Amino acid sequence: MNVICVDDSRLTLFSLRRKIGCIVPEARVAACHNAKQAVDSARKNGCDVLLTELDIGGSETGGLDLARWIREINPNVNIIFVTVAPEWEHAKDVLQVRPSGYVRKPFNQEELAEEFANLRYAVP
Repeated sequence: MNVICVDDSRLTLFSLRRKIGCIVPEARVAACHNAKQAVDSARKNGCDVLLTELDIGGSETGGLDLARWIREINPNVNIIFVTVAPEWEHAKDVLQVRPSGYVRKPFNQEELAEEFANLRYAVP
């Protein structure tokens, strides 16, 4: 399973990588600080699961745009938004992307495990 995590916070990326490693030990996890790194990683290694912040700080590209671009690379990518934004604030836009899940910061391992247990698309 190829997982790409995108967040501008090094601490969040570290936490995501560690927790995903416990949930899915066989996963290859790429930690990216911006959309360009994530798209490059998806083109090079593929992407089964994308975890992205909705508002990638310091970037002109948000998590919604990134999700659409990664979906062009893999139409069956599982998208999990990880954000501090209230669910209702971006609800319409988020639902149009057809994500697999949504996790609010601060998150815990159990919340992430629940999202990985209920992915929208099967991962080979």
